[in-house]
Amino acid sequence: MSDAPEGIVEYAYDNIAEWYLQWVESQKSPRERYTKKLLEQLEPSPSILELGCGPGIPILKLLLDHGAHVVANDISARQVEMAKARCPEATLIAGDMTTLTFEPESFHGVTSFYALFHLPRAKLKDMLIKIHGWLKPGGVFVFNLATLDEEEIHGEFLGYGMFWSSYDVDGNQALLKEVGFELLQVEILQAGDGKLEEDEPDFDAEFMWVMARKKDPAAPSGVPQEP
Repeated sequence: MSDAPEGIVEYAYDNIAEWYLQWVESQKSPRERYTKKLLEQLEPSPSILELGCGPGIPILKLLLDHGAHVVANDISARQVEMAKARCPEATLIAGDMTTLTFEPESFHGVTSFYALFHLPRAKLKDMLIKIHGWLKPGGVFVFNLATLDEEEIHGEFLGYGMFWSSYDVDGNQALLKEVGFELLQVEILQAGDGKLEEDEPDFDAEFMWVMARKKDPAAPSGVPQEP
């Protein structure tokens, strides 16, 4: 296992695959709500990129069930194998999201839940610039970020070492606006509505949930944009 952040995260998610599947099946999260918000904003049968698809549930399956054409990525090859078994109609790519390449304006929407804060925060701006470039004008991005101002957080997740990195809420919002995103909705929410037990993985965690849009230069000034 590499000591680099990417190696730590890949090794953990490869090894916790079965536990993680059980956890995501039982975990209550705003990610389904934000995915439905995304779909409401987009035309029928949109092209969507999911970054951090895990075992293919709940978000990848939800997107496919609503008629989306999905390209999904996860750093863990084991998670991608599990996603392929559940969602064979999706295009799945294993590997570090920062190494992905797509043509500009390839997607109507992008989702990324519980994934971006595993990147070293020094790489976050470049990743957001890539996502912005991959979106079509008026495209929508739904995701969550952490809210701690910490360059490196080393801890344990489901029995394996894990890496996180984050800016605080103001830093996250400033970065998103600098990249060019229009923030449509921002919520700061406690994991599990603050009701998790101390032995649960996200106990006392707080996340910033965001729906953002790539501005459409062709849209008339002052008129709400529709992707």
